[in-house]
Amino acid sequence: MLFQINVFAWIPLAEVPNPLAALPGGTATWGPGACGPHFGGDNFVKPAATASAWTGTFRAKQAFAFRVTAFGDAPMVTLNPGVTPGLTTVLTAPRAAGGTVCHSLTATVKTSTASVKWSSSDDWYEAKLHGEAQDPVPAAVAAKIGGGAGGAAASALTPNLEWNIKMRFQRGSSIGLLTSAAYATHSALSLDVAAARFPTPTRFGGGGNLVHGTILVRRFPSYVVYTTVDSGSGPVCIPHYFAEASGRNLATIAIGQTDNLRQLSW
Repeated sequence: MLFQINVFAWIPLAEVPNPLAALPGGTATWGPGACGPHFGGDNFVKPAATASAWTGTFRAKQAFAFRVTAFGDAPMVTLNPGVTPGLTTVLTAPRAAGGTVCHSLTATVKTSTASVKWSSSDDWYEAKLHGEAQDPVPAAVAAKIGGGAGGAAASALTPNLEWNIKMRFQRGSSIGLLTSAAYATHSALSLDVAAARFPTPTRFGGGGNLVHGTILVRRFPSYVVYTTVDSGSGPVCIPHYFAEASGRNLATIAIGQTDNLRQLSW
């Protein structure tokens, strides 16, 4: 049996304002991060239907997989490359006006952890993934002006995009009362639109088992979690969670929210 989780975070807008470009002094004072009036976004709203079909850019991504011969065996991690950062780009003009990239920096990975453990009392494997990535431009600007201390201060003040996943691959279809009560506290204002945007498939297989859990994300940018299960009949990949941020203000990147993952069968 194979279980895999893929997470992508991206900016659904074509571009977002770059406040550095409006400051007096230009690149001579603020460095190449001030070379254009916009940061480049990833310029798409709906992601691919599977992780393997991803063709767009991203702010950061993470993958994790484990395999067991029989349910209850010790899990063997088969994929754990850590968080992969994307690029922050500065544009000379909006994309629609022919803007081109005048500067780019690789995002800074601030947190990258992944693990899995077997819980015999719950009869599930619990996988945990935590990733954080940060726009590197403010730190680069501050370092140019204030050296290492300035860069560190700017980094500390720059909000990160973030995800923190706790996913349970459970044998059986009955969720305990304590777990159900914990999920109930997160059920009111979910950001998840995966079921509406990806109505099929809705199950990984015909068994009477469940995948469930929680995810913390910042309210900006967009996030998708793909879950793949292969219980012996071939892998099935489903967009398990999708938080779509095209209508939200980028300032909400400072606000975290915990949502339930959909309960899907395998």
